[in-house]
Formats: sequence, C-alpha cells, structure tokens
Amino acid sequence: MPDRVDSSLPPISRAVAGDPEALEGLLWAQFDRLAVVIGRKLPIALQGVISIEDILQPTFVEVWKNITTFEGEDEEALFRWMTTVANNKLIDRIRSEQAAKRGAGRAGAVGGGGASSVVDLVGQLAGGLSTPSGAVSRKEAEHAITAALEHLKPEHRQAVKLRYLDGLPVAEVAERMHRSEGSVHMLLNRSLKKLRESMGHSSLFFSKR
Repeated sequence: MPDRVDSSLPPISRAVAGDPEALEGLLWAQFDRLAVVIGRKLPIALQGVISIEDILQPTFVEVWKNITTFEGEDEEALFRWMTTVANNKLIDRIRSEQAAKRGAGRAGAVGGGGASSVVDLVGQLAGGLSTPSGAVSRKEAEHAITAALEHLKPEHRQAVKLRYLDGLPVAEVAERMHRSEGSVHMLLNRSLKKLRESMGHSSLFFSKR
C-alpha cells in the first residue's frame, strides 16, 4: 500500500490506488446490500448450516486482497463485482456442504460457526500464503500464527481470538467488543490481511525440510 494517495480523488479511485481507509468505507457502504442479496440466495435447507457471515467474510477478504485489479468506475460497479465474488463463494460453500453430506461418515461436518482453534485458523490464512517449497508444515504454520497474533493491535487480536479461536459467532463478538456486527466484520477482514502479511515474511512459517 502506498504511503500517500491523492485525497482529491473519488473514494473508488483512492481505494484502487491503495488507500485502506477509502476501501474500508466503500466496503461498509455495500455491507447491508450484499447481506440482503446473499440472504435471498441462501437455500432454506442450508440456513442452519451456512450463515450469511460465512459468505461475506471470505468475500470481503478477497475483495480487499484484489481491489487493485478492479477496473470499474463507480460504487455500483464495485457492488456488482462484490456480488459476483459472493455468489461464487456461496456456490463453493453449497457444493462443499453437499459433498460433506455425500461423505456420510465424515465427522464434524461444517456447522456454520467458523474456525475454533489455531489449527483451523491455518485454513483461513493458507489461501493467501506461499512457501519456497510450495507446501507448508501445519505445525510450523500453527507456531507462526501464534507468533503473528502477538504483533496485532489489541482490538485486532481480540477479534481474531474471539471469532476464530473461541469460535464465537460475529454477533457475540460484537457484543463483547461493544461494536456493531459490520464493524466486527471489517475488523476481522483487516486482521486476517495483517496476519497473512506477517506470516508471509515469517521464517517460522516456511518448511525447512
């Protein structure tokens, strides 16, 4: 992210240029609309298994990571792009649930609560990480995450621990942190991004074998 972005530019231009505050504001503005879209498309049979937040969380992470590739000119174009990303995330999640059901004997099928330990948090971060060998030792990843958490700001660390390590739903995290649910979503998105960046430079994360 550049240190300075011309403040006279419209928000969408500043966001694409790398201004995190402009991007955060734009994502906030689309949050409720996107939640409505996903809520309408979420199959009734899976509403007890997949929550709207399960789709919005990875959607916001992907948009945050790839905003510099966005070529639209306004917020409506951004909303359409986010809707496309969210639809793809929803389709992937539905297929995953259907595959889990076909597996019949698979223990601990996804129950809509998100990760609940450092081990599971590895999966939340792995998509944005790479190693020289192309494969990450899970044990090394766990150590790297634990170390990286300590370098987060207190509010970021608290949000990640409550949501992913304690396995609390976003609504409860928001209540404990005295924030809105939308604010918690944004905090988590930024926290995961910072963890990815930190772990991407962590020698503990790279396999030595």
